[in-house]
Amino acid sequence: MGGRGGGAARRFLDFLRESPGRGPALAFMALLLGAAAYLAAGDEDTANRLAEYAYYALVIAVASELVWLARHREDDGEGQAGQSRAWRWS
Repeated sequence: MGGRGGGAARRFLDFLRESPGRGPALAFMALLLGAAAYLAAGDEDTANRLAEYAYYALVIAVASELVWLARHREDDGEGQAGQSRAWRWS
C-alpha cells in the first residue's frame, strides 16, 4: 500500500473542486439526513431547523452551479451563439 496515503481524501477533494455546487449539495444531503434522524427521535424543533439549513444549502448549490455554468459556456459552432452543450437536449 506504499505511496497511497491520502488517496481517497485527495480524490474526494478533487471531486468537490470540479464544481462549486458540490460542497453545498453534499451539505444539503447531510443536513436533510440529520433532520430526518432528529425527527425520528422526536425532536421536531431541531429537525425543522436542520431542514431549513438544508434548504439554504440547496439554494446555494443551485445558484453556484448556475453561475458556474453561465461563466463556462462555450459556442462549439453547432448551436446558437452562447448555447452550451449542457442546455441542448439532442
